[in-house]
Amino acid sequence: MKDTTPRILPRAKWTTFCYLATWGYMLYGLGSATPYLRDDLRLSAFEAGLHASALALGILAAGVTADVIGRRIGPSRLLDLSVAYFAVAAVLIIAAPVLPVSLCGAFLLGLGGGTLTTQVNLQLSRFGRAQSRILLSQANAVSMIAAAAAPMAIGLAASLLHAWRLAMLVPIVWVVALTAFRPRETGASTEEQATKARLPRAYWIVWLLVVLGVAIEFSFVYWGSTIVILRTGISTADATMLASLFVVGMVAVRVVIGSGIGSGRSPLALLAVGLVGAIVGASLTWVSPTPILAGLGLFLGGCGVAIQWPLGVTLAMHTAGAGQLQASARATLGSGLAILIAPAMLGLAGDEFGVAAAWPLIIGIAVCSLCVAVVAHRVGADATVAG
Repeated sequence: MKDTTPRILPRAKWTTFCYLATWGYMLYGLGSATPYLRDDLRLSAFEAGLHASALALGILAAGVTADVIGRRIGPSRLLDLSVAYFAVAAVLIIAAPVLPVSLCGAFLLGLGGGTLTTQVNLQLSRFGRAQSRILLSQANAVSMIAAAAAPMAIGLAASLLHAWRLAMLVPIVWVVALTAFRPRETGASTEEQATKARLPRAYWIVWLLVVLGVAIEFSFVYWGSTIVILRTGISTADATMLASLFVVGMVAVRVVIGSGIGSGRSPLALLAVGLVGAIVGASLTWVSPTPILAGLGLFLGGCGVAIQWPLGVTLAMHTAGAGQLQASARATLGSGLAILIAPAMLGLAGDEFGVAAAWPLIIGIAVCSLCVAVVAHRVGADATVAG
């Protein structure tokens, strides 16, 4: 039988990857730029921390609005809109004279990133399950590499050029130019995905898996260096460098999955293996008295978390039926909820009981996610996916 599964053209593939890389860079770049904003605008620690909340609210807004807007203007123009959000956000953050302006920039950055992610998930999920899994893993690996480069670029721009803002401006110039010359889809395939439909129960079960996976990831990102400091007694600078092993683990596994390894395996089985890795990594990080063991725990945690988003989104999109754009937007909404709530929940528990005592919450989230994976298997979420 002739294979009728659509194939993505190399130019379109790398254009999509570049868009997602820009979002990864800006996402992590905002975190690295926040200390400079704090100094320039003379903000308190609380006021500086509001930028992360504004970013998460922007992602939430994208999860609510992207499918509605996409059905009106089409998925291709939805991508153009996300770039416009990015451009305005960068200007507001770079030129902010006061806190409300920089917070508006952070919100628009989240709105742009969430809208972009919605469209990218939609585009890459047009292909067969195995190819979509590979493409999403490759795209997110490229995004993580760009994200890891952001702190270094901003630090170098600040120390060598005394212009940290330049490192936030360059990717925006790049993505605007990319938009001007990117290939345009003329077929009806993407428009057909913009129809509204009732999402099935299997989708919402897998959606919960995606939310819990993002919650684990950002709990590691926000609190990984803190738990290492408490357990090993090393300096903040050393702990921050050690925490980069979490990102290294994520990139490594996404590169492996993106190469096609495991493409014949059940997504739920791979997700479960990843969750076990996250549990082992979080546990080792929690009890490790030495930097070497703590670093190993962070690396294993990154390896386990790495597949939760690309495989979870692949499975969710293919269980969604006709409502592809709506499904992608709701996945974005879920990621925004996880980013907004999970690190804050761990922080509140840390204030009450200590971060070391609160850290097992991450392990608990991973165990809950394993239980959800079992439920997804029982309702046949894997069976609804066309191979």
